[in-house]
Amino acid sequence: MKKVRILSLDGGGMRGIIPATVLEYVENKIIEKTGNPDARLADYFDFVAGTSTGGILSAFYLTPAKVNNDGPSSRFKAAEALEFYSNDGYKIFNESKKWDWFGLRQLFNAAKYSPKELERILQEQFNNLKLSDLLKPCIITTYDMSSKSSFFFSSREPIYKQREFYVKDVLRSTSAAPTYFPPAFIHNLKTLDKTMVNIDGGVFANNPALCAYSECRNTKFKQVEFPGASDMLIVSIGTGGGQFKLPDVSKSNRWNILKWATSIPDIMMDGSVDTVSYQMKNIFDTVREKGMLNYKRIDVPKDKRAYSSDMADASPKNVAALKTAGEEALKDALKDKEGEHNLDQIIDLLISDN
Repeated sequence: MKKVRILSLDGGGMRGIIPATVLEYVENKIIEKTGNPDARLADYFDFVAGTSTGGILSAFYLTPAKVNNDGPSSRFKAAEALEFYSNDGYKIFNESKKWDWFGLRQLFNAAKYSPKELERILQEQFNNLKLSDLLKPCIITTYDMSSKSSFFFSSREPIYKQREFYVKDVLRSTSAAPTYFPPAFIHNLKTLDKTMVNIDGGVFANNPALCAYSECRNTKFKQVEFPGASDMLIVSIGTGGGQFKLPDVSKSNRWNILKWATSIPDIMMDGSVDTVSYQMKNIFDTVREKGMLNYKRIDVPKDKRAYSSDMADASPKNVAALKTAGEEALKDALKDKEGEHNLDQIIDLLISDN
């Protein structure tokens, strides 16, 4: 029986270059193996989940072509998603930074960056594309402060829920990392009666693989209804976290409120990543041998993380370092390891189950 093919993409700001590099390889390899120049990632995954920068990548891969006369299904190639970071990252972060005046700015507004450039670029790329227009089922995470609850934007909402959103609003929400960008104030297009006040979904699910698994367990796919682990093939791609800096931890019992406030977002977003990966491996371990091979976690080896600790650093030097890190993640994913498929074998499975 064909597997339900799931792609999960972590959050991580400019470190989105890492999964984008890996997925450019995946798409090019699919084109090579199938002989189809119009092949796209959207054709070979049945479900996509993304947080923050992973949500932005998800939208790039699933945006439909403007005109589809037997051509590619999606508007963007994987290479164009990678180019987005090189072309627009500096404008979104470095050029949008709010400069301190004797360090006093953060006392009044903790957001380091203005969202205006990000909003302009999202408008330019996605215009008034609606979430339901995306090519495949997809969830993108956020936390709604107005209702004090996590929220999953879904591209395939049941009619009775009466939910619809602009993709640009979804991406602004999922990328509103505390202390980086201010919250996103958006509306449900179906009701318009309530303002959502959203921040980055990374505060509860920076690695959304377990969210994707849970959502798919309750979804009817053409291959199988309500699939279990043995019915799934999951590719989960990280963004090489764990590089952030903390003040002197030996004196953390005397940290002031500002030090805690600036440290907590990084601790929360990074802390859950490895935990979710561990949980996913345990889930697939329950179906033993062949089932264990159906979960692939890809990330930068810890000894190859030679890039800035600041996930908003879009300087040319750091962009180059992140591309190198992406290549290191790719090299590691292509290695033969006991108890798991290498990436080329995963690609063969994606193709064979199409």
